[in-house]
Amino acid sequence: MAKHSFFNKENRTSFFLNFLAVVLGIVITFGGESLLSHKEERKNLNNCLDLVSSELQSDRACMNYCDTIVNNEVQAALFLIKHEHDYASAPMDSLYAVANMPLIRNEISVYTDAFELLKNSGVLTKIKDKKLALEIFQTYDALNDMVYFVNTFYDHKTKYLEQAMNDDVKKVLAGDNVGAVELWSVMTSTKEGKQFLSEIIRFLSSYDPSDVYEMVDNTLADIKSYTR
Repeated sequence: MAKHSFFNKENRTSFFLNFLAVVLGIVITFGGESLLSHKEERKNLNNCLDLVSSELQSDRACMNYCDTIVNNEVQAALFLIKHEHDYASAPMDSLYAVANMPLIRNEISVYTDAFELLKNSGVLTKIKDKKLALEIFQTYDALNDMVYFVNTFYDHKTKYLEQAMNDDVKKVLAGDNVGAVELWSVMTSTKEGKQFLSEIIRFLSSYDPSDVYEMVDNTLADIKSYTR
């Protein structure tokens, strides 16, 4: 099964440089706290929270990506089930657009570096608004739960795909210039192949990240208000 990743090397490098700059500022601030003024301490706290805010905005982009791939998975499975009795009569453009989607495994992740810094550096204790500190924790927990759900789905899908890969399917895939009509005609000719598509729809029917979107947006707004 092919694998796709949301984050590329350039994104990671850019984020790491910003992250490193804030880390150095925090080390200097809280390592020699007695030598720094309250104003400087608050400035470094705000810098750390700004980094958390930037990280959450990146994680929100990951959520948008999750929504896209989940929707694509469901629409592809619905289309293939609808036309399972005669793929040759299905709209060819649509068939070829969705033919490979069920065979792809995506890897989903979110950034948590700034959050880990907040927890482990002592900066968290400097946040006077304890409701905000708790809100940040809960938001990252919700993001991690979402990532776990989507990645669990791909583990689940992989298991059912392996069961659907009988000798006839493997023979078709081993051929040259395999067509979508031939591939899915063979795939859905068995109980396991049909179940594979049905499991995609069943598993993703409970995917609803609306509460997570709300938590991220509220946390971003509260961090912005706190750091003014």
